[in-house]
Amino acid sequence: MDELPRAKRNRELTSADEFYLLAKDVQRRTGQKIIAEQGEDRRFREFFGTGVAVAINAWTLLVEHERLEENAEISHLLWAMYFLKCYPKTGEGCAAAASEKGAIDPKTWRKYIWPMIYALADLESILVSSRLIFSFP
Repeated sequence: MDELPRAKRNRELTSADEFYLLAKDVQRRTGQKIIAEQGEDRRFREFFGTGVAVAINAWTLLVEHERLEENAEISHLLWAMYFLKCYPKTGEGCAAAASEKGAIDPKTWRKYIWPMIYALADLESILVSSRLIFSFP
């Protein structure tokens, strides 16, 4: 259970535990065990700005509506969520998105977070109905 899922690109990955494992890698907590779900969700919220259920739903919608790039991974979604929460400078973002291998290259950072941010923005047309817009006299 404390191993990263073999297929980070697995489009069917929707388990909270699997998301927690990938989040631990992004948070550089790979040596630590997953704690009780409530505590793990708190850590997830603190780092990514939302709970794991929202991240799972976002990933599922991105997959279902074919908004993902071919090489998109869940870790890229997590990087984008971290970026949207903190708006870090490139160097800080690269260091924060590092895995046990170390910080990522700024070009890699930009290559993966911006398409993911645009894909998340594209979900607005799916989730927000224009029929709910009310006009006031």
